[in-house]
Amino acid sequence: MMRIKSSQIFTPKVVYVLLLCAVFALAIADHMMSPVLQDIGAPSDLGNACAPCGAPCKSS
Repeated sequence: MMRIKSSQIFTPKVVYVLLLCAVFALAIADHMMSPVLQDIGAPSDLGNACAPCGAPCKSS
């Protein structure tokens, strides 16, 4: 049985890839926990808006 030294496992390339994956995971987790995402499916109060984007109605 051949033993692998820890210096062979944790090369600079592997450490860089692990750090990059950790940063992406944190960014995605932060984005998914954003409070804005809670109101996506909630109906909104558009008032006197005619358009789905909330643009006001034209007075005629």
